[in-house]
Amino acid sequence: MSRIQETPTTMVSEETVPHNMKAHLAAIADETEILPREAALRAVTQNWLEKVRLFRDQTAALRMVQKPKLCREDPRGAILLTCSGSLIVLGPQNGKGTRSFEYASISLRKDVPDLARSEEAWLEEDAETGRIARFGGAPVTRSSEILSIATFEEELPWTDQKERLRQGAIFLTNGFLQANRTINSCREHGSCREQGPERFTLRSMVQYVATRNELTQDKTREIILDYLTMVETGVLLGERVSLGPLGAVHLHLRHPQKARMGRHPGTGEEILIPAKPRRAIPRVSFSSRFKANTLELPQERIEELLRREAGE
Repeated sequence: MSRIQETPTTMVSEETVPHNMKAHLAAIADETEILPREAALRAVTQNWLEKVRLFRDQTAALRMVQKPKLCREDPRGAILLTCSGSLIVLGPQNGKGTRSFEYASISLRKDVPDLARSEEAWLEEDAETGRIARFGGAPVTRSSEILSIATFEEELPWTDQKERLRQGAIFLTNGFLQANRTINSCREHGSCREQGPERFTLRSMVQYVATRNELTQDKTREIILDYLTMVETGVLLGERVSLGPLGAVHLHLRHPQKARMGRHPGTGEEILIPAKPRRAIPRVSFSSRFKANTLELPQERIEELLRREAGE
């Protein structure tokens, strides 16, 4: 099977869709209930290309490298993208020769992924692009054909690999779900703009975190709300509260301001601006890591955000 050469400079477009994938995408288009069929095929193809682009960009941001093969005994962790758009996250191999396994099937019809996990899985054979991957000790024993394999440089420590895999799994799973909203909009509204339920509401995040960690939604919601309450409490008590890799939140104290004359920004009319007492303003200080991640956003993503902001 031919495959997209996923390098940071590759342009992802309809012309790059492998021949074997076109029949697969046509079959998915027939199941979407979108009319006319040409619109369905176009929407499904763009959805698939968006997932390929997300995989390429995010694995590059995590300093992962694309490989055509992951050998069965290779101790490195990896993320595999299948031709059907599923994600397989393989942790680094431990001393027993097993590794963590997470399989995320992101259906077009669902707002929460189907997740299958194991802490003691292994590759039954080498994983290669263009071939089915087989697993032992996992709830999913085989995948569809592998489109791309992203892994790490050999010298990267095991703990760093695990953290980057965790970040990649969460970002890509939710990015794929967001891409699916375009398909759902086509089906429900006849317009292929991104609509549908918001992904990053408290409800949707509770659903995802509960599924990923095999907890009930009630317990997950309780944990998340407890954490948010702790953050709020610490800030109100005057502490600088860590938000982990995002940064920190704290209170900034502003000095009192005397009443003064100013001008209305709309009419230019002179008005009295009332005095303000000494007060505390909440502020978030983003970490250097988070700032660097935003600066490294691909231009394609920035243009997409600008179109979304403009309502196009």
